[in-house]
Amino acid sequence: MALSAQAINDISMGRGGSYGLSRDVIKHNLWDTRFFGTTRTDYTFFSTPIGTTWFLNAQKTKNETNMLDSGKLPNGQTFLVKRIGVALILLGNKATASEDRVELVQDFYDIMQHSVFEIRIAGREYDFQVHGRQFIPSVAAAGGATAATANTRAGDIVASGWISLDHIPIFIDQLVTFSVNMALGSAVDSINTNLDAACSSLYGNYSTVQVCLEGVLTRAK
Repeated sequence: MALSAQAINDISMGRGGSYGLSRDVIKHNLWDTRFFGTTRTDYTFFSTPIGTTWFLNAQKTKNETNMLDSGKLPNGQTFLVKRIGVALILLGNKATASEDRVELVQDFYDIMQHSVFEIRIAGREYDFQVHGRQFIPSVAAAGGATAATANTRAGDIVASGWISLDHIPIFIDQLVTFSVNMALGSAVDSINTNLDAACSSLYGNYSTVQVCLEGVLTRAK
């Protein structure tokens, strides 16, 4: 199969490393998942790999992250980040039944509307900065008029949950520390009280948030 000009350019950008120029090029995703406590906290995605202690003292598996090292790609691999996505992994009405799914979606919306995400490469302030609101509908509300319609969504304008880096992808070299940082909070104390309640609801229903970086992986043969 003939490589496109874009694929050739991607390979060229990720050419370095100690294994020469013979490399695989693969469309790939890096993901990591955070849980919430009973109060709001910031979080550093991609800092805890498979096998580390995670939510409720369980160990992370490939379902939660596909990182094998803390914030680093293995020797011989590079990654060109082209898109970033943030998603709610919902488990409402399964664990405690204390919140219905619509309420948990609204909790997620509230958290995203008061969060800032940054892709960081070690040694730099940030390489990409975006407000959490940009991942969700511009009118983000979830609810129903009556108990009979509690699972009816209202107030949504379509949003994909993904943001493209357009023509300025971020290059992550082998063995270079990177992360996605999520800062959560408000200047207003009463809003922070509501954010604490939203985090507590997600915690009580085992609902988590996942960050995914989509792009091109080059891998030494």
